[in-house]
Amino acid sequence: MSYTDDPDLLSLLPSIGPYHLFDAAILEFDFTSLVDTIKFRYVFASEEYPTYVCSQYNDVFGFFITGPDPGGGTYTGKNIALIPGTSLPVAINTINSGTPGGSYSAADCQSLSYNSFFKSNIPWMYNFIYDGFTTILTVVCPVVKCQEYHIKLAITDAGDQSYDSGIFLEKNSFDIGSFIVTASPDTVCAGTTSALTASGGTSYS
Repeated sequence: MSYTDDPDLLSLLPSIGPYHLFDAAILEFDFTSLVDTIKFRYVFASEEYPTYVCSQYNDVFGFFITGPDPGGGTYTGKNIALIPGTSLPVAINTINSGTPGGSYSAADCQSLSYNSFFKSNIPWMYNFIYDGFTTILTVVCPVVKCQEYHIKLAITDAGDQSYDSGIFLEKNSFDIGSFIVTASPDTVCAGTTSALTASGGTSYS
């Protein structure tokens, strides 16, 4: 499936395209935070490392939030999946080993300066197919307590369908100041049941 018309994903791509987007996976939901900052942890991984660093094959993802901005105004599809301390989106062309892949030019990379956030999987030392991945990164976003927000988690192939990328979200790390609800078992098939348990609550008045 192609999501070539998704403006949020397209807005994050560098200018060395043009791009076609393929095989998008998008999860969207609403939430209300009981604290003034939301947090969650994740890892970005890709088969495009290291060969296609600084190329047009730059799979794109983002975590896009919409709702009241505590600094004034409104977040409207604001990407909060950023390199810590910067406004750069996390991507193959921003977090990498610091060296262009193949015959590609460093001039076509958004950055080669954040190799401290990169881990190579060549040779395959970790038990998955991705050739490289980021260290564990934390999303931190100020919000207005008790107001509703919408978040879209989206990832897609960019430039081709041959090499895939993935996002790994840390279980139970989505912190909005509420109870953590866990399921046991956490995989449920048709006709089976799962017990839900709430824990870790905080009292508010």
